[in-house]
Amino acid sequence: MKKLIIIILLGLLGCGPESSEEKKYDYSVVNNSGYIVEVIPYINGVKETSNKVTIQNGGNFNKKYTDYAPYSGGLSMSGIFKSNTIGNVTHLEFVFKNSKKIIYEECSVTSNCNSLPRNIFRPEFNNEQTEVYTITPEDSQNAQDCGGNCN
Repeated sequence: MKKLIIIILLGLLGCGPESSEEKKYDYSVVNNSGYIVEVIPYINGVKETSNKVTIQNGGNFNKKYTDYAPYSGGLSMSGIFKSNTIGNVTHLEFVFKNSKKIIYEECSVTSNCNSLPRNIFRPEFNNEQTEVYTITPEDSQNAQDCGGNCN
């Protein structure tokens, strides 16, 4: 009888909740471009201006996220700009002083993100638990002129 009780107790101890292991993510976009920058996500290819984020020059946008085991996939730079809308962030538009912009597209079979070394979707900006992407003056210089208002 003692053996049966011990076996039951050991079985109950092993039936607790799954591992409480967690991964903490801390992703930031820092604006050192010299201009106010608006970052507008595209959800499944559709521009979502209601979800735009404005980053002052010298400012940053940050998101922290804790992922619990079993892990659901973590965080990515594009993911920090996603709100509660359903779908995937497929593009990010960076608008500088409402006069110049650059649009980065997610890396895929049809979109070679390697052609743009500053593409925020590139793996090197998304492969650690802590990432900082810095918007530089060169990003603004390389952006396309909107010919007036970018909106």
